[in-house]
Amino acid sequence: MDDLSEKVMDLLAKKGGFLPLNDKSSPEAIFSAFRTSKGTFKKTIGGLYKQGKITIEKDGIRIVD
Repeated sequence: MDDLSEKVMDLLAKKGGFLPLNDKSSPEAIFSAFRTSKGTFKKTIGGLYKQGKITIEKDGIRIVD
């Protein structure tokens, strides 16, 4: 896992398994949370989704139990 993947998973764990950010979120909200571009964030959550670690919902992302 790369650094951003680890940051996303760590923040998800700290926030109870859900973050109100997804591929439809504003670039500003994504940058505020992770200090990265929306494109990089989308690639990262796409990778985590393909690995089965998260689900992408209409209002955010959630850790898979």
